[in-house]
Formats: sequence, structure tokens, C-alpha cells
Amino acid sequence: MSAQHHIALTGGIACGKSTLAEGLRARGWHVIDTDQIAHRLMEPGSEVWKNVVDAFGTSILQPDKSIDRKVLGRLVFADPPLRAKLNEITHPAIRTAWQREHEERTRTYPTQSLAVMIPLLFECELEKMFSVVWCVGASRTVQFQRLIARGLTEKEASQRLASQMPVAEKMTRASIAFWGEGTPATLLRQLDFICSP
Repeated sequence: MSAQHHIALTGGIACGKSTLAEGLRARGWHVIDTDQIAHRLMEPGSEVWKNVVDAFGTSILQPDKSIDRKVLGRLVFADPPLRAKLNEITHPAIRTAWQREHEERTRTYPTQSLAVMIPLLFECELEKMFSVVWCVGASRTVQFQRLIARGLTEKEASQRLASQMPVAEKMTRASIAFWGEGTPATLLRQLDFICSP
């Protein structure tokens, strides 16, 4: 496995990870998005879904029995022990899923560049599983403004920011750091510089 072609992609909330991931896909990379895996694993009727509903009650469900992520988010980000409980239920299943996909892609497409997008990479101490880590950062002010623009209240935005390791620390610990404060095009220009032949 070529270290420079298999990376972990992380960063602070609302810093531009998804933009960078799309840029990688446009360049022919395969991106494993652990947030998408989490969505899939929590579909109604799944084992993870059952465990989450057992732990948090039916008040988190929408009429179609899917989990209302906004309601669940308000609960867990306001209460660290509840967030720890949710992570305890979901993280092992998410990790198993992305590791399985990583192994499968490595076997079937051995020369394709691959990134695993893990927002809480450092918080979950998963960086040791990768020889190269890319991190996207932005100032706390910009993160806050973007979270408000996504429909969160000021209190909810502050809670989400407080739940993560400071962006500056993540960037310091990464192999390569990107600055996602400007436009998507500005961030992707940084990717052009890194990925140039």
C-alpha cells in the first residue's frame, strides 16, 4: 500500500472537508465518507438503529421511523455522557464498515488513490492507522458562522464546536494542513498544489 495514495482526511466541523473530498473524487480518488456510512448504518430496522432507539427512545424518530438527526444531535451535543453513549453504539460499527471497504478497494483497485474521511480521527485516536493525515481547518469565527447558516442556533453551534478538538491542534498533528476559510475554489487550488505531478 503506497502511503501517499492512502490517506486519512479530517478537520474541524464546517471547515471544508466535503469540498476537499469532492475535489479528490474529481481527480479520480475513491473517498470513503464515514458520515455517509453512519447514515446508512442507522437506517430503520438495522441493528445500530435498534440500539440507538433502545438507548434514546422513540421521541428521536420521524413518522417514517427514521432517526431525526437534528433531534438526536440536540440531545447528545447538550449532554456529553449521552454523546459518549451514542458513540459507544455507533463508532465500532462505523469503523468495521470503513475498514472493510478500505480492504476491498485496496484489493480490487490497488493503484487507485484512496482517502478515508473521518471527522473525529484524532478524538478517536485513529491516526495511528494511517501514515498520512490531511486536515482542513478554518477559524472558529468562520466555523461558527457556517454552522449558523446551516440552521443551528448559537447555542447548538457552540456545543458542536466545544465537542471537538481545537482545529489548530488537529492541523499541527496532520501531515498536510489545508485552510478552508475562503471559497471552495480557493480550497481546491490548494489541492491542485498538493496533487500536482
